[in-house]
Parts: sequence; structure tokens; C-alpha cells
Amino acid sequence: MLARRLTCLAALLLSACGARAPAPRPSAPPAGAPTERQFQVREAQIENGAIVVHVEIPPGPPGRKPAVLVNLNESSALLAEGIVAVTYRVDWSRLPGAPPTPAPATENTVGKWALAAPSPRLVGEQFLRTIAATATLVVPRVIDYLVTVPGIDPARIAITGVSTNGFIALEAIAAEPRLSVAVAVAACGDYFRFLRYSSMGMDGRPLDLDPTYAARLRTQQPIAHPRRLVHAALLMVNRVQDPLIPIACADETQRVLAPVYASSGFARRFRFVRIEDAGGHGLGPREDQENLAWLRTWLLGAS
Repeated sequence: MLARRLTCLAALLLSACGARAPAPRPSAPPAGAPTERQFQVREAQIENGAIVVHVEIPPGPPGRKPAVLVNLNESSALLAEGIVAVTYRVDWSRLPGAPPTPAPATENTVGKWALAAPSPRLVGEQFLRTIAATATLVVPRVIDYLVTVPGIDPARIAITGVSTNGFIALEAIAAEPRLSVAVAVAACGDYFRFLRYSSMGMDGRPLDLDPTYAARLRTQQPIAHPRRLVHAALLMVNRVQDPLIPIACADETQRVLAPVYASSGFARRFRFVRIEDAGGHGLGPREDQENLAWLRTWLLGAS
């Protein structure tokens, strides 16, 4: 179903190597986390119901609070820190400008899972179209709503994501200057290396994309316009042995972004973590630790 496309793409990427998929809320919240009865819940339908936004607001501290569009299973931990947790879901069939319906799986002859395509010249095309649509059509509409919510500080809105949602986070901060913090786990901003070396794509074989598709990627990929990202404090975390998100893609993203952050006077706003001792694709304790530490630093002013 078209309405479930993004959820399915994220699940495919995470399930491919047995990773744990993000859930709206962990079953065992950390000590001190507000219970569901303690935090305030707001839900809104925007864009004529095409986007549903779910907001969980902790009881304290008083005053306006930072908010995070969460995709790393961290809602309870954030609520315990006094941070608003935001999730959203999209009905693509009702959203103007949505990507076209994916081709039937039986027509795909190259790649697998999220990057499967009917031709090597279009490998990953549907996946990256959906990433762009979410980052440029959906996330800005969600933020439009968040800045109207009493208790949310519009200067402290963040986005996190692993895998599919990590790609969305990178593109979203390039498109949306109201995002001040981002965490992208198991994602990257060099789409040509991603498509060529990912085991879901060409798996190391030469990349020969359709010229129109290649031209679009050259402008879409985050490394094409690094200065659009420097307004946000960005953490990237990647596993060296991840077969789905090649470390070469992440390394190139770091090579492009780090000097731009530094030359803009914001070197501290960019951090890249390579995890050497964890295999496969997914989200584990180290990624959780880095994510929460980054959010505490840039949303709460923790040292």
C-alpha cells in the first residue's frame, strides 16, 4: 500500500541484517521517565489528514522545552530529560507532490530490498525519491505545526534517524533551517558511493545511472550543498562493517562536511563516529549513547 511505503522501506533496511527496528516507545522506560499518564499528548492532522503528528510533552521543567522528531527508539529517555518527543506518519496517497507508486516487485531485476529497481540505471531511484519527499514535503509541515504548540521552544527542534530515517535527517536539515540539531545513524550523504557499494545496490559493480536520474542526485545528495547543513549541530554514527551503508559513503560525507563546518566557525557542531567493533547494520548501545549525549549537549546545554 502506498501509505505504508516509508515504513516498509525503513523496515527493509533494518531487517536485512537482523537489526532491531525503531519502535514508538520502549517497553521498559528508564528510571525517572514520565509515565503515559504524566506526560501531555497532543495529536494533529495536517495537510488535510495526509500527515498525523503525535506529540508527547513531559511535565517539566517549566517553560518552553526542546523537541525531537524521534526515530531512534528514544522517546522515553527524552521525556525523562524534559524533552518533547514527536513522531509522525504519512498517508502518501493523500499528500500532493508525493512520489509515484513503486513498480511491482516482480519488475525489479537489480538490487534488493529498498534499492531494488527494474534496471541498473534506476537502482535506488524510488527509495531516494521518497527520502527527498519526506525531507522537503513532510518534515517542514510537521515543524510548521510544532512551532504553534505551547511549551515547545522553536529554536530547539531536532531530528534523529537510523537507516532510512537517517537519510531523511540529513536531507531535512539541508532543506529546513528551523532544525537546529540532527543525528543520522547508519546513513550517508554521498549517494553515488551508496548506490555503487551498498550490498542492496550494485554491490561494488560499476554504476551507470540514467542521465536524468544522475543529474537529480547530484543536486539532491547532501554533500552537493554542505553549507546548507552548517546551521544544525550534526552527529553521524556509522559502523565500519555495515554492508548496507558502505563506510566509504560515510567517510566521503565526513570529508566534505567537516571542513565546511570548520571554515564556517562551527567545527564543534559536527561529529563523526566510526564504530569499528560492531558488525552489520543496525542500532545498538553505542549508537544510543552517542545520540543521547549529542541531544543533551545541543538541546539542554550539557557539557
